[in-house]
Formats: sequence, C-alpha cells, structure tokens
Amino acid sequence: MMMLVFAAFAMLLIGLELFTGCAMLGWAADKMVVEREKSPGPYWFAITLHTIVGIGFPILFAIYS
Repeated sequence: MMMLVFAAFAMLLIGLELFTGCAMLGWAADKMVVEREKSPGPYWFAITLHTIVGIGFPILFAIYS
C-alpha cells in the first residue's frame, strides 16, 4: 500500500514538473533545476527518469510483493 501512495505522490510531482516546465535533475548547485525552454534534452531525460523511478518501480514492487 505504501508503494502505491509513493507512486501517487510521484505522479503529482511529475504533473507539476510538466505543468511548470522545470524539473529537478541533480543535487549539484549549478544544474539542479532544468527548464524545458532552455535545455529540452536534459528536461525530458529527467521526466523519464522520474517516471521510471517514481511510478514504475513502486508499481512493480506492489505487484510482485
């Protein structure tokens, strides 16, 4: 159940990232936030990575546990 709550929270965050056009890419201070208009490649990479880690893994864990 906790994994599904985590997946729902991740869906909310990904929705906000898609709505605002800004995504958090890493922990380094110089490239922490990536904007869709300035650098679309790293932005879509971050969205894809967040989708796999935030939604895909928790759903797989919930199914197979």
